[in-house]
Amino acid sequence: MNLQYIKIGLAQILAVSLIGCALVKDEPALDERLAEYGYRPGESVEAVDDYQVTDWQYLDDRHLIFSNNNAEHYLLSLRKNCTALRSAEQLAFKPISDALTRIDDVIASNSEALSRCAIETISMVYPSE
Repeated sequence: MNLQYIKIGLAQILAVSLIGCALVKDEPALDERLAEYGYRPGESVEAVDDYQVTDWQYLDDRHLIFSNNNAEHYLLSLRKNCTALRSAEQLAFKPISDALTRIDDVIASNSEALSRCAIETISMVYPSE
């Protein structure tokens, strides 16, 4: 009788595990998303001196690409999800020094709200050839 309860318990655990696996989204890797936007990854940088935004693209809640006045392109990875990026109309930075660094914030704004999102890493990206 105890063996029957063990079998039923194991079957329930297996069923719950399979349901959990089915709910996991299969999102493309960051390199694939960069390629979709026509970029390839580059090297990590400590700071960006010219951080005047001329153009930007939302990749997902933790990543965006921005271009500056020098036609350089950067990938910003954020510390946490920043859902405000989805509907942001404007993008700005809140640097602590004269350069944009990993300790600074991205400010995403639309007509209804303003959100600050902390930067985790900054990398160069290059147009795909």
